[in-house]
Amino acid sequence: MAGCTEWCEKSQKNKMQTNTLLSGITTLILCGIFVGCSIFNVHIRYQTWTFNQPDSVILLIINLFYIAAILGSFAGAILVNHIEKLLISRIYLMLIAIASILQIIVPKSIVGTAFARIFAGSAYGLAYLTVLVHGGEVLVKEFRGMVIAAINHVLFLGILAHGTVSPVVLTDYDLESNRIIGIAGLTFALLAALIGQFMTYESPIFLVQKGRDAEAIQSLMKLSLESRETIEIRDAYIDIKVMLQEDSFASQSIFTDGNWRPLLLLSLGKIAAVLSFNAAVNQIQLIVVDQLYDLQYYSISGAIILGIRFLLGIPFVYTVDIFGRRPQQALSALLSGAVLTAMGIVYLVTDSVNPNVGGSIFLTYALVACTGVTLVPDIHLSEAFPTQKKALSIAVVQLVENGVQILILSVTFSLDLTHSDNYGGILLSCGVPLMVIAVVLYVLLPETIKLTLRQSRAAFARKESLYEMDPVSKDNLSY
Repeated sequence: MAGCTEWCEKSQKNKMQTNTLLSGITTLILCGIFVGCSIFNVHIRYQTWTFNQPDSVILLIINLFYIAAILGSFAGAILVNHIEKLLISRIYLMLIAIASILQIIVPKSIVGTAFARIFAGSAYGLAYLTVLVHGGEVLVKEFRGMVIAAINHVLFLGILAHGTVSPVVLTDYDLESNRIIGIAGLTFALLAALIGQFMTYESPIFLVQKGRDAEAIQSLMKLSLESRETIEIRDAYIDIKVMLQEDSFASQSIFTDGNWRPLLLLSLGKIAAVLSFNAAVNQIQLIVVDQLYDLQYYSISGAIILGIRFLLGIPFVYTVDIFGRRPQQALSALLSGAVLTAMGIVYLVTDSVNPNVGGSIFLTYALVACTGVTLVPDIHLSEAFPTQKKALSIAVVQLVENGVQILILSVTFSLDLTHSDNYGGILLSCGVPLMVIAVVLYVLLPETIKLTLRQSRAAFARKESLYEMDPVSKDNLSY
């Protein structure tokens, strides 16, 4: 009980560190709706903008979101090192607001839908990178894993919103799911802008980089709800100075100074996340669960699966700071891969699978997959890279992630997944690599629970400190 009380008190004391990320978190929830429309949607053919359109055009419109997300990530890699987070938040909120407005005024237009997805994708890429960089720099080591995992988890809240709203297109009402989503998106974008205006505090690391040390100390005080400079704030400030001093000895290349290692490992982690949650696997899950509940005309399988995944996944958001990141990610990826592989074999060797068996297994899969395979990579992204290389390194990993989503979408989009003939190959193609990656990550990833940002980066580079530093220079760091 005493430990729980101490945790709650410390959480309350550091609540501003989470609050400063709220505008970005809200944006990611809204972008999750567009993600749901792309890779968690059995109703895409019932949306008005797709009528009489060839597969190639629909596929292009869907992929525009991920292409724009890649561009938004690299734009963020430039902006995050030069301008303050509050200004960046205004940019991505403006982008998601424009996307929402287009959804409201031209929900049936294919051109309007295309531009909406471009703006939303750009906001997604920019907000994701900014939140990961900002979160990694402002969150204390005791809560960094939990908060970053929660940020990833709220993406599924947006996907759940889409899975709940999209069945509306199958009713007799003259409603467009795009318009409903657009109205909600614009409302929450305006709310996020208001919240961000009063709660966004700049990263102390960014301020020290810009030579604004006094402001950095003030930011540390605000983020810790302190009215004066405490010993903890002084130590945090000195640690930032030492870390940035070490960074000054680094080259600008993201493939040197041991940075290639976390770049490769985290790319594998993101590939594993995509293999567990992509358009083809999701489509199979949705169809099989619909068969379980005999929902032929009004599919609510999206709401069922995501409801289970979101609610049951909440406890695992907290355990990453208790049991560690590496075992939770590896176990989740291994079990997810095993379930997909087993189901793939079943579909290959049998003509049909009992809906009760198939649906129950895929509902169980929703629990297995939510325990870490998608949660942990974002935590590692926030803590694995040196300051000067972090933004570009995250953008490269996001390029890999979105590129794999585009690849899977493009390969499987024209397949008829209403019949189970194609299920075996798809599930095996995702399940087997997922298990291999799980083993590789468990062997090679460092455990970073309760490590400071500086210690985490060194652990990934497998060095006591990232760069050699003259002890005299370290001693001369001024406060």
